[in-house]
Amino acid sequence: MRLLKKINNNYALALDSQGKQIIVEGKGIGFRKMPCELTDLTEISRTYYDLEGHEANLIQSLPVEILDVSGEIYEYALQYIAAKLNQNLILTLADHIQFCLERQQKNIQIKMPIYYDVEHLYPRESQIAGYAMGLIREKLGVSLPESEKTGIALNIINSELISDCAEDVETELVEICSSVIETMMNISIDTTSYSYSRFVSHLVYLLRRANHSVAASEQSIQMYASLVQDFPEISSCVNRIEILLSQKHYYLNEEEKMYLILHINRLCSRGGYEAEEQT
Repeated sequence: MRLLKKINNNYALALDSQGKQIIVEGKGIGFRKMPCELTDLTEISRTYYDLEGHEANLIQSLPVEILDVSGEIYEYALQYIAAKLNQNLILTLADHIQFCLERQQKNIQIKMPIYYDVEHLYPRESQIAGYAMGLIREKLGVSLPESEKTGIALNIINSELISDCAEDVETELVEICSSVIETMMNISIDTTSYSYSRFVSHLVYLLRRANHSVAASEQSIQMYASLVQDFPEISSCVNRIEILLSQKHYYLNEEEKMYLILHINRLCSRGGYEAEEQT
């Protein structure tokens, strides 16, 4: 194996024996002078295939301790859903955990309800999320609110859904929704960004759940009303998306619109776009 470029102390860009570009993980692997040959493959703890450039940048930007915790959660999850689980869940979870910690530091408390009764519909993923909450508390010294258990479970569920090919209608609707966001928020979305890939995975999940006739909880309705006041422009964007989806027979309740507001706000605030010049 040939190591090409350091990403950080524990990650590097490399070529495997077939000449395919990969990212490798190994304790202290980045301290070598590169490029160089690595003959002792036991130094590699994990390899990542089919990653985009923005995902390598994400590894570089995330604290090592968070990546380590996410890796442990992934290994634990493999015991239960190995056949379906996307390895990129490590990065997805690390990004999610970092986002949670950012909110904690800024004292932003969002009490989210159980999303589609995850505890009941996805007991396996919820159990893994419960383990993750304990591991975060033990390794990072942070006790996250119970609502974050649902967020972690949804990341795991999304990693299973991402492994399936999206149907043509879902692809079309994602493009339509992206176009609405670009027009109404006056931005040009970077479709290669990690923020956008997270938005798309959530939207596909939402579309697959939209017609299951699950009523929004009172807490969700109150949270949605609060977000409408806090983010009026994004709320108007979501309303337009709701109308377009309804024309395709996908119907959103307040809880689904609440999560769309949060995801679009994150897409617009974490580098997934380029601002359009005002005319």
